[in-house]
Amino acid sequence: MIDRQRLKTLLMGGALLAGAFALKWWYRTATIDELDLLLSPVARMVALLGNTSYELVAGKGYYFPDLNMVIDRSCSGTNFMVIATASFAFLVLKSRNGGCMRPLLALLMLPAAYALTLLTNTGRILCMVALQRVGRAPSALAHEVIGAAIFLTALVLATLLLDRLTHRTTPPCVPFAIP
Repeated sequence: MIDRQRLKTLLMGGALLAGAFALKWWYRTATIDELDLLLSPVARMVALLGNTSYELVAGKGYYFPDLNMVIDRSCSGTNFMVIATASFAFLVLKSRNGGCMRPLLALLMLPAAYALTLLTNTGRILCMVALQRVGRAPSALAHEVIGAAIFLTALVLATLLLDRLTHRTTPPCVPFAIP
């Protein structure tokens, strides 16, 4: 028989998977306007850090005229955010630390994954901009391979860091603590 705590963890994991599948299902038909929460901050950061400007083209995406580049729905990072959220939440749920706070901590992984998605996606697009500016615009296949490598690297590093933080066995160092 499964104990109560394990059952709760399994139910939360099942709910998390259902949420991930629902988001993926929604994404199949999502429009630029519906993905604005992911696209708009990335377009603003790319414009700021890439020293360029953009305009929103209705139904198409964020167009950068001097780069002749569009950030469209395929650039939203939704798939990465779903995978990152699920990975982070499962790490928290499987951790023995946190006790009854684990469900809340798992929910907090959504804003963490959102922030990581925005930063990683901005970095990925800025890499493509840098390549284009030096005359090395990648082919469609190279574009996808570079993007996948950047997303995978970010996911692995963030997951390793979170795993390290959630499985800490020694108390953190407290300066000037009285022994």
